[in-house]
Amino acid sequence: MEKPDFISATGRPSILIPAGQVQKLTGLTTNQLREWSHRRGLILPEIEAEGPGRPALYSWQTVLLLRLAAVLRQKFKIELQAHKVLLHALHDLLSGASFPALRGSVLALRAMEQCEMLPEGFVRVGKDDLDTLFLRLDPHLDVLEAQFAPQDKSDQLPLFRLLGLRQ
Repeated sequence: MEKPDFISATGRPSILIPAGQVQKLTGLTTNQLREWSHRRGLILPEIEAEGPGRPALYSWQTVLLLRLAAVLRQKFKIELQAHKVLLHALHDLLSGASFPALRGSVLALRAMEQCEMLPEGFVRVGKDDLDTLFLRLDPHLDVLEAQFAPQDKSDQLPLFRLLGLRQ
């Protein structure tokens, strides 16, 4: 039997949040979120709304993508509809990523046609590379961390973040 989309690889439900909380985390209005998620199909929720009282539900990856799309639209004045294929590719790229693995990364949008994740220290452009727009992820991950971090009710102290491994 195949697991539903909202079940993680470990068999536990992933944390999903309703549209109202997504609006707070992204700064999008109700109309903008509805337009991007439903009418235009730019960035789809994990679980569609099913009438009154059953709002659409979003994962942290989708909320991160909505935040990045808002930056592209607001700061760079990029028309998102023209880059629908890129937004779907970004969704696929983020859907396989773990939260800690994205720390210290940048999203490279090459000619607004291709996307890849790079470590912040690896950001460089060669003479044969396409024009590239780089978006830092850490500021967005900081905002999402409080909402999506597991709610540990024990009195255990939090572990330090892993900065790197040496072999």
